[in-house]
Amino acid sequence: MRTKIDASRLLRPGLLEGVSLLLGGASRSGEDAPGSFANAAGAACEELGATVAAWPGEAGVEIASVDVLVVDASGLYPHEGEDEAVGGLDTPRDALRVCLQSAWELTGEVVNTAFLPAARAGRIIYLAPAPGGEPSKLAQHADAARAGLENLARTLSIEWARHRITALTIAPGVETSAGEVAALTAYLASPAGAYFSGCLLDLRGPS
Repeated sequence: MRTKIDASRLLRPGLLEGVSLLLGGASRSGEDAPGSFANAAGAACEELGATVAAWPGEAGVEIASVDVLVVDASGLYPHEGEDEAVGGLDTPRDALRVCLQSAWELTGEVVNTAFLPAARAGRIIYLAPAPGGEPSKLAQHADAARAGLENLARTLSIEWARHRITALTIAPGVETSAGEVAALTAYLASPAGAYFSGCLLDLRGPS
């Protein structure tokens, strides 16, 4: 049995005081629901003092004040019953394309609204879907989603390094808990997290 990880016990209370964090793909509720990694990460960061908002799903989100962007790919993936709303997707590959495109568009909006105009450092953390997770259509393309986000993070880390903007990807494994992802995300949102950029933090274990 895996030990439950509590970010508030691992990290110093108040560590994220004054940090504004935006969660992409965290609009669905429930521990096992798509976007649960982001939900758990948001709760952990909030407990450590961060101000947390979700996109989409919360009105009045001040993107201009965001310090850290966390994008949960599984929460951005079109789910059962939503295909029509995103343009009548024909295949899981189409839905994967929409997922990655949504991640890029949200990233661009935050960087161009919050980071670059204020000439201040910013942090981008991508949460890849776990292999074998839900929804079933995304499970078929978990590796592709992870590779797409990893490539995006590596590219942006180089392109935006001169602006002190970092980007990286967390790749959960089949048995990775939301608590583990939350604790790692909270650490990366802290001052110590500025050291990491352009890398894949692989939690999938040996292949």
